Amino acid sequence: MERVELKAASRSIVGKQVKGLRRDGWIPAVVFGAKIDSLPIKIDARELAKALAHAGSTSLIDLYVDDGKEPHVVLAREIQRDILTSHLQHVDFYQVQLDHKVKTSPRLEVVGVSPLVDSGEAVLVQVLNQLEVECLPGDLIDSIEVDVSSLETFDDSVLISDLPVPPGVTIMADPGDVVISVVRPRAALALEEEEAELAELEMEVVEPGEVEE
Repeated sequence: MERVELKAASRSIVGKQVKGLRRDGWIPAVVFGAKIDSLPIKIDARELAKALAHAGSTSLIDLYVDDGKEPHVVLAREIQRDILTSHLQHVDFYQVQLDHKVKTSPRLEVVGVSPLVDSGEAVLVQVLNQLEVECLPGDLIDSIEVDVSSLETFDDSVLISDLPVPPGVTIMADPGDVVISVVRPRAALALEEEEAELAELEMEVVEPGEVEE
């Protein structure tokens, strides 16, 4: 996967004073890792938004600080946004070691069509939207395909063990956990409940010969 490149500058402004940085179009950030002291930096807000839109939190970023010739190879670990505006507020970048495994959470991407859903008999229920995986930084993936074309009956489901992942990528979850299943549409369920209620009422009808007290 092609790495995203991003330029940053070291910063001395910390605490509440970082509000001024944001007004000037900068986003405060920090680089940390096993072999680096915490490094406060600032990044152009527009450039940072573009980089995160492409890399998210599952792709490597080559982060150049000041005039450094060698980049910090990082992952965006914590991305803080304003609750009301969704504008970027702060980012923590984790500097990876290329020979040490890391954990990320790629999204699950549904592909294919379930015959039951296509016929209108069922709807998909997606239990999980992303999964934590572990692998070397060079093997990182940003998504995992979930093929639902095998869901032909209401007893069928896609399990974690059914998901295709590249060699070297380990899913950190129980292989037997359900990812996606199919259920009857709400209307069909309501009809079944109505029929069940009618059946119960019929059973409560007094049988011939019985006398109520």
